[in-house]
Amino acid sequence: MGFIQQWFGFHGWKNLTAKESIVATIFYRVFFVVGLAFTIIAYSYISGGDDPSLIWITAVGLVWFLFFQFMINLIFVNGSR
Repeated sequence: MGFIQQWFGFHGWKNLTAKESIVATIFYRVFFVVGLAFTIIAYSYISGGDDPSLIWITAVGLVWFLFFQFMINLIFVNGSR
């Protein structure tokens, strides 16, 4: 398993659904959506209150997605070694 796949892949989600309850899986997915909304709102506020373009919303969403994938893999895959 390569570095990118190890830290940013979907192995954390597979371990989460295999080991944890359905409630925990739903909690992490809701946390992802709330965090995504918060990062988009924070970016809009930091950039001066103007509506960000679709390109910047996509960029902020991608950064949040990679950070969240890193956290999930750190907790459920790489942190348990």
